[in-house]
Amino acid sequence: MTQPDISLFEAINTQRAIRHFSTEPVSDESIGTILQSAIHAPNGGNTQPWHFLVVRDREAKRRLGEWYLKAWQAAVTDDMRPMQPYRSGADLGNNMADTPVVVLVCQRTSSSPTGSSIFPAVQNLLLAARGLGLGTVLTTLHTAYESEVKAYFGIPDEFETVAMIPIGYPAQGERFGRPRRRPLDEVASYEAWGRGKDE
Repeated sequence: MTQPDISLFEAINTQRAIRHFSTEPVSDESIGTILQSAIHAPNGGNTQPWHFLVVRDREAKRRLGEWYLKAWQAAVTDDMRPMQPYRSGADLGNNMADTPVVVLVCQRTSSSPTGSSIFPAVQNLLLAARGLGLGTVLTTLHTAYESEVKAYFGIPDEFETVAMIPIGYPAQGERFGRPRRRPLDEVASYEAWGRGKDE
């Protein structure tokens, strides 16, 4: 699917968590573009602590969905389950096998002093996907089964998984757009906590 070019700020302001995907394939070229964007992120000391594991195999994705869903069931209480986005989380786990691509974002465990360097890479990945019209959601529930995930995929001991990112074109009814957010003056202060910019 060809998408029109969008500006950086349009990508930032219209990026939403997408948990339902169409079955339309995502090309290797698109994944390559997304990963190139990820590895160009700034990182402490240029240590580049990352490794990105691209998963397309249906059975492997099913297993990831199974681990994700078990962790979701343990974390979400009965009164939370009917509400969004919790209900969508269950849908994601149940339908992970049908998600076109899942990327496991890994980092070297020895990179702890610069461990936060992985997060600019993750955000670059998410924004690049949005720029190509692809939906994503940042998930971490699978880490409850870290040892199982690492064993299944042969991830070396010196790496840990920090995020699992399903990628695909949004399903019918899913859309990008400005998410609901609290006003900026409620969440930002200037010079001292609670002080507005004009005070």
